[in-house]
Amino acid sequence: MTYSGKGSKDILHSIIIMSVLILPSLSYTIRITILLALLVITLHKIHLTITSNHLEYKIKFFRFTIYRKILTSENIKKIKFGRIGWSTKNAVVKVRGSFNFGVAHFYSEQLIRELEEFALVNQIEVQKTQDYLLLEKYYSQK
Repeated sequence: MTYSGKGSKDILHSIIIMSVLILPSLSYTIRITILLALLVITLHKIHLTITSNHLEYKIKFFRFTIYRKILTSENIKKIKFGRIGWSTKNAVVKVRGSFNFGVAHFYSEQLIRELEEFALVNQIEVQKTQDYLLLEKYYSQK
């Protein structure tokens, strides 16, 4: 199944602060370069596809794929489940020799369940924090 998410909205706050405080003192070309980079960062979309034997992680800017990685069980060290804020579950896929990635920006309980199932089927180490275990316990009682 394929899941889609967007970049963090916290970056928009950084753009506003930078445009007010820092950018007026820089040269025109540096300002344009920084603004274009921030535009790409805020407008990108992330896609995660889970199949029975691999994960495919893609970062897209409009229709163009900027980054694509296919991960098999041999490439994944472990999947660490944790919590962000009061009630948001997160999973971080720890990758050998590449970038780790989290899935909190997908806002999907089903994605978290599928990642856990993927890890069990493919004998990937699963680590759960105490906070995550509390969330699991709370949501299982509802």
